[in-house]
Amino acid sequence: MKLRELLALARAALASALMFVLGAVLPVIGAVAMLFAPSPVLNYAVGLRYAIGRAAMVALIAAVLVAFAGGWVAGGAYLATIGAAGIVMSYLLERRQPFERIVAGTTAIIVTAGAAIALAYTGSPQALAHALHHSLTDALARGQKFYSAAGLDTVLTPEVRASVVQTTLGLLPALVTVSAALMVLANLGVFWRLSGRQQRIGYVLFGDLVRWSAPEWLIWVLLVTGFGLFIPVPPMGTIALNCFLVVAAVYFCQGLAIMAFYFRVLAMPPLARVLIYFITGVQPVLAILVCMTGVLDMWIDFRRLKPPSTETRNLDDFL
Repeated sequence: MKLRELLALARAALASALMFVLGAVLPVIGAVAMLFAPSPVLNYAVGLRYAIGRAAMVALIAAVLVAFAGGWVAGGAYLATIGAAGIVMSYLLERRQPFERIVAGTTAIIVTAGAAIALAYTGSPQALAHALHHSLTDALARGQKFYSAAGLDTVLTPEVRASVVQTTLGLLPALVTVSAALMVLANLGVFWRLSGRQQRIGYVLFGDLVRWSAPEWLIWVLLVTGFGLFIPVPPMGTIALNCFLVVAAVYFCQGLAIMAFYFRVLAMPPLARVLIYFITGVQPVLAILVCMTGVLDMWIDFRRLKPPSTETRNLDDFL
């Protein structure tokens, strides 16, 4: 391997490892950096010879660097999440898979691998739940200290803190799944931009996203999980709630696509679009309305993407 290749390999591994470590040190800025930690793996591997081997090499070296910085547990966590995401995405991109399949497949693999490794490390589901409770409580306390040191008043009573931790534990599977999917989608978007769109991978990864729609069969999953919320058995109700939230997140994305479609029709300025997107993301009521719009789009067809049916044409002729 030439010196130039070695430097590129070291640079990619160091960048990915540093982004991951920042996520464990800084509460908010670090989380954003960790979100894009797979990007150096993709940029070094995809579209080049021996892409899968290159991705695996970057992931392994980055895991060793993380282990040196935070211990072997942190290194294993990197390899099971960020490293696995980079390798799987590289594999699927090389095989020219659509972005929906890449997001779904990569998310399933890293969530399953991460859960299996966490369970193996703790030894039992009860010990894992206890460790997660302790980690969430500690993270909440550290975040409060960080913002207090920055001059922001975020004092939480012990009751509120315990309630936040308990609620987060119950919704943790959905939160982890949606976060993993968001990470995969964000890195695919960054790679798509930096790689000159289809020049490097040889196919169109993202089409016209304002016309994107969820598959029609997904509505049945939403309905089943929605009715599952009323199951009187608490564990089954919690499982249904997590599944419902994951599917609702997909329809939220479809609602955003509908918004983007009409922003384009109205030629709305980019700054106004960003502001509306931000408000939608932080305002729960608006987020629910956008999600409902995505669900209802299957029947109302807000963007008029479906061809008119024969019955509709005949009725128009009669009228």
